[in-house]
Amino acid sequence: MTDPIVEDIKHKLDIVDVIGHYLTLRKAGANYKASCPFHAEKTPSFMVNRERQIYRCFGCGEAGDVFSFIMKQENIDFPHALELLAGKAGVALPEKSSNRTKPKN
Repeated sequence: MTDPIVEDIKHKLDIVDVIGHYLTLRKAGANYKASCPFHAEKTPSFMVNRERQIYRCFGCGEAGDVFSFIMKQENIDFPHALELLAGKAGVALPEKSSNRTKPKN
């Protein structure tokens, strides 16, 4: 079962637009291509598919969705990627509950 907040964010953001802020994407048939940001290459092998909302590099094998791209590109974990993408999508995240007790004086 998938998290409805994650699905809402994916629905509101276009992976081509998000990745396009990091890379220069060029239309290539149904996909967009660029040089992979995760390894050095001379010929672009990094593809982004708008319809499926996924990316894949045919050079290094890196693949995933908008969350995995942000996590890898920004070197952050999933909770931070969730916050960053929720902000871009205008999705409010539920408040974090704190299990901490107040310190005694």
